[in-house]
Amino acid sequence: METPAVLRLTGLPASTLENWIRDGLVTPSVRPASGRRRTRRWSVVDVIVVRAIKDLRDAGCSISTLTKARQLLQDEWPTSVMGKHLYWDGQDLFRISTFDEAVSLVRRPGQTTMKVLLIPLEPLKAAVEAAAVQDPHLAAPTVKESA
Repeated sequence: METPAVLRLTGLPASTLENWIRDGLVTPSVRPASGRRRTRRWSVVDVIVVRAIKDLRDAGCSISTLTKARQLLQDEWPTSVMGKHLYWDGQDLFRISTFDEAVSLVRRPGQTTMKVLLIPLEPLKAAVEAAAVQDPHLAAPTVKESA
């Protein structure tokens, strides 16, 4: 994919992308520009890295943290990114591989720092509502108006 498509998909200004390329934060892996009027070509992984870095930068991540995020994405992409998330809490960047642990990438690299519980409420609501249709005893209670 060429640079104009990358800019559209990521919402990044061209000048920012050029700065990041010049500083080595991101690089097109299919065809870097070499010479006049040579169009850069980006892989899917490259575009995802650019978008993740943009989102993290917009959230206030430092350049050193962005570099670590880029390296993590590039290192883990060949194995799998399925079910993996990046989480920024304003001070540390975490890799969440399963919804029961978050591993620090910046402040305490490699250390599991917290347990995470994710409860998807919408599927739970749908299951309970479906069960309530089958069993009238599970019907939602009426809400009393406050005086």
